[in-house]
Amino acid sequence: MPIPAEHTNRHVYHFSHIDNLPGLLQHGFLSNNHSKFPKKHRSIAAAGIQERRAKMAVSCGPGGCVHDYVPFYFGSISPMLLGVINAKNIDQYDILYFEFPIALVDRADAVFTSASANTATPPSFYSDSGDLFELDWVAIDSLKWSNTDDDYRHRRMAELLIHSQLPVTAAARCVVWNDWVKTRVEEIVKGKPFPPIELESSFRRHWFTDFANNRKSSLVQGPREIAMNFDEACNNVKQQAGTNAKTAKFKSLKLLRDGLRADFGCLPHTAELVGLKSANGMHKRTVDVHTKEVVANLLALPEHQEMEEEDQIIGEIAAYLHDIGKGPRSRWDSNGGLQKVDPNHPVGAMPMMVEILTEHVATVGKASAKTLMKLVCYHDLVGDVLGKGRDEQQLIDVVDDENELDMLFALGKADATALVEHWWDESQADALYERCLAAIEDTAEE
Repeated sequence: MPIPAEHTNRHVYHFSHIDNLPGLLQHGFLSNNHSKFPKKHRSIAAAGIQERRAKMAVSCGPGGCVHDYVPFYFGSISPMLLGVINAKNIDQYDILYFEFPIALVDRADAVFTSASANTATPPSFYSDSGDLFELDWVAIDSLKWSNTDDDYRHRRMAELLIHSQLPVTAAARCVVWNDWVKTRVEEIVKGKPFPPIELESSFRRHWFTDFANNRKSSLVQGPREIAMNFDEACNNVKQQAGTNAKTAKFKSLKLLRDGLRADFGCLPHTAELVGLKSANGMHKRTVDVHTKEVVANLLALPEHQEMEEEDQIIGEIAAYLHDIGKGPRSRWDSNGGLQKVDPNHPVGAMPMMVEILTEHVATVGKASAKTLMKLVCYHDLVGDVLGKGRDEQQLIDVVDDENELDMLFALGKADATALVEHWWDESQADALYERCLAAIEDTAEE
């Protein structure tokens, strides 16, 4: 049957990392099982999902399994992409969104599903475009970021599957984050056959932006953007260090540590956290109380007690300051004073760290400043790798040596156990630590 008239002007969508663009130019879009599927393909899907798709049988059309097909979404807003950027494994601006006419559904090698092909229970499969009415178009067309339940979320991600391969020129356009990314794509394409490269349309949304703070930046900063902001903050401290030595309240990091012990609100940035309640159900206590629990947990750890005195001081200060990015309090006035979940609060603390280390501390060594800022900026990294699917390669890339690895693990453990003690799986943490340490040592020997 022909595509129902009410759906003829629709599109289907496929997004991919910009690192995959050279391969797309050479071979087009390929199924995972295609013989030419690149070994170095930059996948942004969770490993568990890929395992299910590799085994899931397609019950109509050319048959086979889901990995024999190139996948597309019917919805322009993808809950999968939101999950990917929340994991902090990619920078959203590195994603390329390809739009295709829905006429692909009429191809002889096309199959479509009633929901995502990612679940333990397979969705319904169809090969007749007349069955498009079986899809939940209200869910598919929703521009909301939230979902009423998990089944609704999967119905939003109903898929079109094209067997084996599809040329990149079949796309109507390639949507990019901004003009800078457009230039990057143009430099890679270099005049080869390619769809028009355009920015997002107001009538077809793809991106998750930080609209709550009236910013067009990504809702969640990815690894490259975090690293750029961290490096910028370190450079600012390097350039401004000592300029306020005469007026600084604390003459050294040790005296800052002592000041925080005596009065958590001794800095403007920590004073903002006193009594600040969180809308996050996992945070039962105010931010200042939680912070003090993290500090207490850290000080009780044998691995922290065995560190050199200077490292103990830096680690303890990092524990006191790790959540300052959740302030200032005025950010949450529109939410009744309740602090919302903010995945960017670790890197959001970097401008505050610059102020603390250049205005409130008279002298601080460059290496100590960098390590302290790194602990604050990446205090969530170990916990995210263990519990949220964040890429452990980021740990290897971030730390410079075994000492920093020890400090980051100690802070991560202190923070995680202050929330829910059983969140920290010692055996998994030990295995992760050993893998990271081995990788760091291998790099040092090269």
